[in-house]
Formats: sequence, structure tokens, C-alpha cells
Amino acid sequence: MGDSGMIYDIESLMRHWGEQHARLGHEASLGSQMGAIMDWKGSAPRGTPGTRPLLGGGSGMDYAAAEVDAAVAELERRDERGQKLAHLARLRYRHSVTVREQMQEIGLAEGADRTYRNWVQALHQQVVVILMARQGVVRGYTVRRSDMRQSCAKVASKSRRSE
Repeated sequence: MGDSGMIYDIESLMRHWGEQHARLGHEASLGSQMGAIMDWKGSAPRGTPGTRPLLGGGSGMDYAAAEVDAAVAELERRDERGQKLAHLARLRYRHSVTVREQMQEIGLAEGADRTYRNWVQALHQQVVVILMARQGVVRGYTVRRSDMRQSCAKVASKSRRSE
């Protein structure tokens, strides 16, 4: 698989991440007991017997989107360039901002299309590196067993079919 294929897969994965955020929002994950205590300023009411569904189905983002979310957060904790790449990720995939606005937000001159494409490619490459590190993949050797590659491939495959 060439670099362009890998970048295309990451593009699909990042689009999926943005769609998950748009559909579920960041707050749709399972809540903790402390979160319930804070929300209800004490214990949550327990007057109604039986189970009740949690907001948004209670499941939050799927595994692949959650991993991308963690990778973007890690990227943002790096240096200034990492912060700009994370900002670009949010603008491009979560907020669907126009390319021109994305360029302005990260400080690229208008008309610097090739530079913009280089930034997007750098974003994709950094996300791949972080995802691999999170999964324990070092220099092509898997340190721990994981289904991440398979689940990401499934997401990318589904994204291609829906386009």
C-alpha cells in the first residue's frame, strides 16, 4: 500500500471522527458516578424502577473515533505546530470549515494551496504515528495484540461506500 492509500484511509477515519462528534457530541460518553453526583448536586433520583436509557444511547463515540480523538488531543499537547495541526483537524473534520477559513485560522497565506495540502498530509502522518504508538506498534513490530487496525479499516471501508 502506498502513502496515498494510507493517507486516504486516515482521511476516511478522520471524517468518521468528525461525523461521530457531530452526531454524538463529546458529552455523549458514559458518565461516571462523580459526573452524576455533580449533575444532580448529590445522588441521582432513584424513584422510577426499571432501566432507563442513557443520553445518546450511552455509548458515545465508537472505538476508532475515540482513538482519533485521543490522538488529536495528544497532538495538541505537543509543540506549537502540534497545536496548529490539532486545530486544523477540528476545523476540517468536526466543524466542516471552508479550506480558505482553515488556511486563515492556521496562519497560511491565501493561495498557498500546496502548503495547505502539506499541512493536511502532516496532520494525517502525525495521527498515524500517534495511533500506532497508542496500539504498541513499534517499527512494524506489534508489541501488544489489538483489533484497532481492523476496526479502523472497517470504518474507512464504510466511509468509502457512503461517499
